[in-house]
Amino acid sequence: MDEKEAIAVLKKYSSEKRIFDIVLRHSLAVKELALEFAVKHPNADKDFIVSACILHDIGRFECPPGPKTIFHGVVGARILRKEGLRKLALVAERHLGAGIGKEDIRKQNLPLPYKDFLPISIEEKIITLADSLIEGDKRISLSKAAKRFEKEVNKSVADRLVKLYDEVCKRKGYK
Repeated sequence: MDEKEAIAVLKKYSSEKRIFDIVLRHSLAVKELALEFAVKHPNADKDFIVSACILHDIGRFECPPGPKTIFHGVVGARILRKEGLRKLALVAERHLGAGIGKEDIRKQNLPLPYKDFLPISIEEKIITLADSLIEGDKRISLSKAAKRFEKEVNKSVADRLVKLYDEVCKRKGYK
């Protein structure tokens, strides 16, 4: 699936143009940063990263920021599976924050299925990190993102973000 096809799928599930434009601008910013990170990972599938970045927040149309926001990854995965895009569905499901583990769900009594929602493949990790460092359509610092996660979720998620950054960027010489 190329970028144009991914945008068409995204648009198919959009309820209104203004919201579509917001989600698309965010997704394009995530894509640009993810591709910047992917340069240091020659085995990463850059075409997959492009499509996955465009579609990672497809669940936002049903679960915008607010009380239901935590469900947008699960809803997005359901939509993408319905479209026959199983591998892309995993990105939607696993990209929240720096990933959400079963223990996070249990300790915080989160209303999610009891399973790990953690990025596994290098592509998932790159996209998750890039998404964490894009607020709206603007890049933010790792420090700001970590502070936001600590405030909104807890310190262990903020620490997981820093560890993800180290794995994706620092060990690869990215500055």
